[in-house]
Amino acid sequence: MITAKKERAALSALNAVLVLARSLAHEGRTADLVVVLDIAEYLPMLMLQPDDRTTEFRDQLLDLAQRYPPFGLAVERFDGES
Repeated sequence: MITAKKERAALSALNAVLVLARSLAHEGRTADLVVVLDIAEYLPMLMLQPDDRTTEFRDQLLDLAQRYPPFGLAVERFDGES
């Protein structure tokens, strides 16, 4: 689960990941898109876990941002919304 306080931020961050993934697809960056979608598909599963996975969710976003700097938007959304 994601703490109740961060649920909206998590959804907003996931939205950013998907929007940026679409941009990678448009640019034909298939290999990068595969990496991004591997992480993106894991994020909702973290939200569904019975135990608190908020930190792990954020860590996944940070990993994306380190690999692909534009994905820092997802981290900003997660950190900025409550």
